[in-house]
Amino acid sequence: MRSLPLVAALLAASAHTLPAQSVSRATEPITRRTAQVTFDSAWNRIRATHYDTAMNGVDWNVVRDTLLPRASRARTLGELRATITAMLSTLRESHFVLIPQEAADAIDPDRSRAAVGDAPGDVGIALRLIGDTVVVSHVRPGSSAARAGVQAGWIVDSVGRFSAARSRAAMRGGAVTRRQLVAMIPGSAAAQFVGAAGTPVHAVFTDATGRTSVKRLVRDPMPGMPVRFGNLPTMFVEVAHRELPLAGRPGCAGVIRLTAWMLPATAQLDSAVDAVRHCDGIVVDIRGNPGGIGAMVMAFGGHFLDTTAALGVITTRGRTLRFVANPRRANTRNEPVRPYAGPLAIVVDSLSMSTSEIFAAGMQATGRARIVGENTPGLALPAVLTRLPTGDVLMHVFADFTDPTGRRIEGRGVVPDVLVPLTRRDLLAGRDAPLDAAVTWITGAGAAATAGQAAAGSGAPARAGAAP
Repeated sequence: MRSLPLVAALLAASAHTLPAQSVSRATEPITRRTAQVTFDSAWNRIRATHYDTAMNGVDWNVVRDTLLPRASRARTLGELRATITAMLSTLRESHFVLIPQEAADAIDPDRSRAAVGDAPGDVGIALRLIGDTVVVSHVRPGSSAARAGVQAGWIVDSVGRFSAARSRAAMRGGAVTRRQLVAMIPGSAAAQFVGAAGTPVHAVFTDATGRTSVKRLVRDPMPGMPVRFGNLPTMFVEVAHRELPLAGRPGCAGVIRLTAWMLPATAQLDSAVDAVRHCDGIVVDIRGNPGGIGAMVMAFGGHFLDTTAALGVITTRGRTLRFVANPRRANTRNEPVRPYAGPLAIVVDSLSMSTSEIFAAGMQATGRARIVGENTPGLALPAVLTRLPTGDVLMHVFADFTDPTGRRIEGRGVVPDVLVPLTRRDLLAGRDAPLDAAVTWITGAGAAATAGQAAAGSGAPARAGAAP
């Protein structure tokens, strides 16, 4: 079962700010027949696959009767795209997106190699929307941005076709919701930093002192494993782990970072759990993780559950699939182990989407994990991709998702147990406040568990995850 990443949605939302090497097809002439066939292809596909035969109360036939004449009058591809987008908006759900062909091609490494003769690259920064400002939330050590002196907390004023002033104007327009904006606006800026490795990009930043400066950044080869998924551009997936010390007492917190839920990452995730199994607690950091393969939450969740547990329910038209996690009782060397029993924290933010929301919601509902960070955006519906006659790609929902308690995550998101908003002050000070809060909770939870066992006369606690 698939729950697609929102990378495609971000590209679609930021089509007006495509990287400079791409050429928009919006003004391309289109025939009346092509417009009608394309519109009907999208309309019929949604009618045949939407999980609710009643279309969430939307009269789908009326939608067609209303918008098909407009599609027939379209003289350019841009006009047709606007009509199809209007059709999708009537459903008021995430993951209904029309992805312009050139938007996906702009960061597709296979096409980039053919056109530029080089691998794809980026400058090594992550971006978030804080208030109405796009802020650098992380700088990858050793990256082009790091070498140029860019720091977390700096404001992105402009890069390529992205302009902070235009973005603020779009926010004031009220055409989209706040939860859409927190993905769209940073996504439109981030797309400008992506391009062929070795090529330069100029960006204007505001630093900690309020001074603006222009930085010339040369794109580094994209880190991580390249993974293709349907009609989406190639994604680069990273799995990392490290240990952080606990404050005031011996021990460590293991941190596992995953950037996308893609199957090639499975073995590395298993190895990461083994590597930090000895720690007093584990933090799973899925901030900025846009989703991927929904079924992966079952295998990964099993590392932390000693009994079989439901993590949620996927409902399609006429079918129900339960995400059930079974305990993982062997490590990567096929040695017997107990599922990890220590404190578990999951750190999320406004760009933890889709499968990331499914995992966080499921583990929270079982009571196994403490969720730390910011409310997720509530963009959680499983979707598939369909190529339309124009070459554009239709992302459309085929299933609904509820957590183990029956709560719908779409539109609501996952509400953290410990709310830690992202602030520019923390970023400028070099503080990772959400991660710090998770480690602080692990420190206290581990100490409390040890004290409780001692008071009960149980002796020294068994090391979490040790073989029985």
